[in-house]
Amino acid sequence: MSLFERAKRTPPWLRKPLRAAWYGSKRLKVALSSLGDVPRALTRPRPPMRILGIYHLQEHAGYLGDMIDYLEILNVLRVQHGLDKIDICYIDDSSNPNQPISRPRLEASPEYKEMMLSLRAVLPRVGAVHLFDADAEFERFFRMNYRRYVCWPRYGRLHTWPTYTDYGLLSDDGHPFANVYTPIDEYFAAHGSLPKLSCPPALLEWARAFVRAHVSPALPIALQIRFNPDSPLRDTVLEAWKEFLQRMESRSEVKFIILCRREEIVPELRQLRNVLYSKDHVSAALNDLALLQVCHFSMMPDSGFVTFPWFCGLPTVYFGKQLHEFPERRYKNERGQGLKFLTRFQRRRIGAHDAEALLREFNSLYDDLAAAGWRNPNL
Repeated sequence: MSLFERAKRTPPWLRKPLRAAWYGSKRLKVALSSLGDVPRALTRPRPPMRILGIYHLQEHAGYLGDMIDYLEILNVLRVQHGLDKIDICYIDDSSNPNQPISRPRLEASPEYKEMMLSLRAVLPRVGAVHLFDADAEFERFFRMNYRRYVCWPRYGRLHTWPTYTDYGLLSDDGHPFANVYTPIDEYFAAHGSLPKLSCPPALLEWARAFVRAHVSPALPIALQIRFNPDSPLRDTVLEAWKEFLQRMESRSEVKFIILCRREEIVPELRQLRNVLYSKDHVSAALNDLALLQVCHFSMMPDSGFVTFPWFCGLPTVYFGKQLHEFPERRYKNERGQGLKFLTRFQRRRIGAHDAEALLREFNSLYDDLAAAGWRNPNL
């Protein structure tokens, strides 16, 4: 006879405590089984520290160049602190009252916000990506996880959002402005070089295939034209660049890939046999950056695109009509003679320029690269 059958034959006064003991043992078994997770939780190692990039799309806003600057700062901090991964928090609380000058442009186009977020593809070792549509939700995350991160900007643990500060001011530690160049300058002063940004391998392979199909056997030269109503003072002097490209038409060894927005295309430049527009083939900003990275060198107006050649190691000539007070303070470069980390193949030219000046700068860089035997390793 089984133990269960014997229990059923016991007197009624004994059955009740036996039944309670039986069900109690089952509950105890369930409770004990759940304790199996406790040792794992206790012995699991504390997660390694990471960089936490905090980019508030309302407070920081910004354009493509601002985001590239910011991503390079995160890359520098990752290497400087010997950390493996970078987590990024994007915050986009439309009730935040801060009003940087670039905010209206950001709010006018959902596609522009998507482009800004997509640029993290050029940053090595991205870990977790968090998106918050409320300052309060981000604050909770920030305070709970503060100790496991090196944060940029360097907000204190008790910092609250909205950040009631003047975003026209700068401070050496990066607060309130997110992409001041201080971390970049400090790293370069200590090491003599910078860690590189790079498009993902698949995008670079696409860019190489593009060059083989549309440029080879000529060398690709990236060129940007710019016509932007937000800051017309920085626009391309079209007549000078058009004459330059016409004079270059006889040189079959090079071909120019023009990078710009669709609304900046000048149709008559398509008639030149040494010119093609990237936007006639692709539309995404990352495709433009990949093409830029595989070119022999680039020629840039006063625009955000120029920052990517600086941080991926591409030779470039930047043509600015004049210095702008706020960027120069960010660069700590009041004289405009060049940023401290630029190589001899990365040049800034400030002032009026005509087709003759463009031709002179092109030939100077082209000849210097040939003398040095330089070849783009990405091409």
